[in-house]
Amino acid sequence: MEQSWGKMPQTAPAFPEGLKPLQSSALNIAEINSLDKSLVLLGWPGWHTNCYLWPQRENLMAAQRRVLVIDPDPKERRDLVHSLKKEHYFIDTGKCLSEAIKKVSGGGFDCLVMDINLPEMKGYEAVPILKNLDPKLRIIMTTKKNTKHLEAKAREQDIFYYFIKSFGKEELRLALKSAFNP
Repeated sequence: MEQSWGKMPQTAPAFPEGLKPLQSSALNIAEINSLDKSLVLLGWPGWHTNCYLWPQRENLMAAQRRVLVIDPDPKERRDLVHSLKKEHYFIDTGKCLSEAIKKVSGGGFDCLVMDINLPEMKGYEAVPILKNLDPKLRIIMTTKKNTKHLEAKAREQDIFYYFIKSFGKEELRLALKSAFNP
């Protein structure tokens, strides 16, 4: 039986007599996901043993959703990081293409949110370089000022999403959520 991970309470009723909750805090995401499909507490409608693991699973999932934010404007970077931390992403930042190359080549990032106006070159020109380092990297290109020509150039590249900053952070949050749940 497939269980979903909707918003679960942080505390649960006491365990039934004879059953013991898992005591190990060193669970990995594979173990938790395997529990998700196999262990159901009989007689507790809507509850299964994974409810006791919910806080651990949320932290593990956040560690697996790694986002790199590259923006030359420190204020924009701070605002973006502040906005995305509410979504429980692991976020790293940088201000230029050379930092992006260094961090992407180190591996581990799932998504890159990159401004189109980088000091070294246009962001859309950097996409092939970054995709050569990590072909699975989902790139969200951002800009303050949009033109038809700029948008066309960006969309010619292998980017996941094109975001115009004046549209508000909610659209970007949805794009990121979509990048992690294709």
